Amino acid sequence: MKLKVLNIIFSLFLAACTITSCLNVDGEEYEYSSNASITGFAITDSIITIVGLEDTLSAVQGANYPFVIDQNERLIYNSDSLPVNTDISRVVVNITADTYFIYVVADTDSLWEATDSLDFRKPVHFKVLAETGVFGQTYRAQINVHQQDPDSLVWRKMTNAFAPNIQAQKAVCTDTHIYVFAEQESQIAMTSSKTNDGNTWTQLTTIDIPVKADYTSVIEWNNTLYILADNQLYTSSNGLNWEKVETEQTFSKLLANSENNNKLIGIDTENHYISSKDGIVWEQYDLLPTEFPIDNFTFASYPLGTNSNIDRIVLLGKDEASTDTTTVVWSQLDSENEWTPLTYENNNHGCPKLENASILRYNDKLYTFGGSGEYNGNISPFNNFFESTDNGISWQAVTKKVMFPEEFKQLYNEANGNYSCVIDNEQYIWIIWSQTGEVWRGRINKMGFKKQ
Repeated sequence: MKLKVLNIIFSLFLAACTITSCLNVDGEEYEYSSNASITGFAITDSIITIVGLEDTLSAVQGANYPFVIDQNERLIYNSDSLPVNTDISRVVVNITADTYFIYVVADTDSLWEATDSLDFRKPVHFKVLAETGVFGQTYRAQINVHQQDPDSLVWRKMTNAFAPNIQAQKAVCTDTHIYVFAEQESQIAMTSSKTNDGNTWTQLTTIDIPVKADYTSVIEWNNTLYILADNQLYTSSNGLNWEKVETEQTFSKLLANSENNNKLIGIDTENHYISSKDGIVWEQYDLLPTEFPIDNFTFASYPLGTNSNIDRIVLLGKDEASTDTTTVVWSQLDSENEWTPLTYENNNHGCPKLENASILRYNDKLYTFGGSGEYNGNISPFNNFFESTDNGISWQAVTKKVMFPEEFKQLYNEANGNYSCVIDNEQYIWIIWSQTGEVWRGRINKMGFKKQ
């Protein structure tokens, strides 16, 4: 049997090592090494079954999951965990060491063989026999497997005590805070919470601008807040105390920002597209097309996959006069000065026209969602995300994993369609509801995975 063979091999090897620590070969003395380290560890490329939610089987390629060998602590592990539900009860591994004598440490030690299937549901221990006949320190090897479905969006209600009496609102997010600006009769008011909190919100307080500000214009740019009041630009670091920007430019809208190219983008009072790198000096371009959505718009800005120094800005807004069931998506590279409508003939997968729509760049896709609409049939509020993988040209409903809680439909109706949405630096999506005072946040599991 195997153990008997192991004992024979071990006895012969130990006896040979005991006779002498040196071997004279052709007059040259060879000294046996005391090295007893594992130098390489990998999962083989044989199939490891994954039992998924739909009872499907898949293969895990070992080369995609390299292992770390911590020689100081004698630990072996994969820093990038295997997919959720991977079966690690019968795993074949490749091991290299200072000698061929690698042992699996258990109640009865056994010599490891390359064809062995090992159960890694608990850590497996290995040790190496040096040429001198002495074992090295024991290694602890574990295979990490994700405990969550990496592609599922998981939501959590943070509070139901957020400023429950507000109606129309807009939220923006900096590195550390979420700021929500709410329409009030004489002046807008603001409340905020830290992004690592979301349960505790400051008292709703009127901002200190002498003229009525436009809450829909508030925008974050380079971790600073900007807003328009009486066609003038104001800036703030805390959302309450504002200073007028000393510029000759007048404004009707703030459209978007580009963090990579350091641009703030807006519309002047004559409907020209304008941009600035400091908020003071503005460049004026052509008049915007008459069909450009200057009201009820939402945007996403993100780096190009081929050049991270250039941002793509995607903007959509509802054309109230149109009877179509799709929304025209507008796009621009921040290295250019023109907006392009993404309209194509025979495109049966256009962007759905939704009430109070939002757009997000998330998980390397564009997502839009909102209230009711029509798109291959009637759409209920917050029934689905719609996603685009081609920068806004074509869209499709998401029907699994990236979904909304069932409660959102009722929350939308109770809020009369008033809500805000932001993404923080930890890749949480925040939804802030008027009237009920509920605040929710969600994240696709893999967006929060950190290598060990």
